[in-house]
Amino acid sequence: MEGEEPVLTGVPRPWGGFHERVLIVDGDPAYRDELASRLRSEGAETAGAASGEEALKLLGTFEPTLVIAELAMSGMDALELSRRIRAEDAFRRLPILIMTSAEHSAEIGDVVGLGLIWYMRKGAAWRTIMRSLRNLAAHNKDLLPAV
Repeated sequence: MEGEEPVLTGVPRPWGGFHERVLIVDGDPAYRDELASRLRSEGAETAGAASGEEALKLLGTFEPTLVIAELAMSGMDALELSRRIRAEDAFRRLPILIMTSAEHSAEIGDVVGLGLIWYMRKGAAWRTIMRSLRNLAAHNKDLLPAV
């Protein structure tokens, strides 16, 4: 998110509100806070976790509609977190965006096959991150059964 103009935080935008509940899982508190601030300025509700284990504990109480997770975390990484999320019936279709500092990870292909998972490099332009999140959320809603 380098080289971009500052974003006003805490000010909901009157157009195109992003009304999602986003769980941000990253061991770097500064990056977690920056994502949370930017997402709240888009209209999202956020919760943060420093580890995959902490994220699993928050699933039931926060009930996210999207997850953003750093690929390389100490303990449980984002790939194992994704597998465990998919094992829970209530979160089988929960969209996940995996952020990575690496150019490419061969392991990503295994998890992308689980569906509704995308990945991108940390430091991507904010509009690229938001476009990915909006696409994941929209695709998930398209797949939900009508009530």
